[in-house]
Amino acid sequence: MEDNKIQFFGTVMVLDAAYLNFVISDLKKYFEPLLGRSLQTIDLGLLTMCLAMDAGLKEGENDVQILFVYDEQSQELLHCAHGNLKEELDGVAFMGLFGEFSFLAVPSEGFVSRGELFLDLLQIILNSADVKRLILASFNEEYGEGVEEVLKEYVGKASEDREGGKEIIQFRMEEPVSLAEYRWEMLGYPLMSALGIKSEDLQNN
Repeated sequence: MEDNKIQFFGTVMVLDAAYLNFVISDLKKYFEPLLGRSLQTIDLGLLTMCLAMDAGLKEGENDVQILFVYDEQSQELLHCAHGNLKEELDGVAFMGLFGEFSFLAVPSEGFVSRGELFLDLLQIILNSADVKRLILASFNEEYGEGVEEVLKEYVGKASEDREGGKEIIQFRMEEPVSLAEYRWEMLGYPLMSALGIKSEDLQNN
């Protein structure tokens, strides 16, 4: 991937579509029998705003760019309204409480796997002076070690820079094995909100 193919915003989310499908399907499989009802279809506008809020964005005129990394098996976001990445989401934008959110679908093609593409994209974003905040959700069961190496190397270099580096927030489903030198948040919470699972549902079960 060439650096000049994408013009990055100040806040960039990089989301692995296959990972979202994996976690959403797992949550539905667990909670629907527990609650005795079907969970609502996810509105991607609501989900991305929940992610932005949990990542610490304040209401206002932010420009947020959401990059969905996908392959042939994950070009459709399951259980999401208008979830076809190429046909329905690529190039679409909306205004929300936190500013303008723009979707961009980034496919893995040829001999590059989805994991390799995610890592390449991560490197490019970390090297971009335009990006001030990086929010990511990677498929750590597949290529998590690579993500850890890239982020660790960046944080190490940024700590030597007097101006500091980018704000990094990683969404994941479990606590990092080793102490992370960047912020992490639980992915399950914004996904449960987008699926219509309320706090009283959890208290009653």
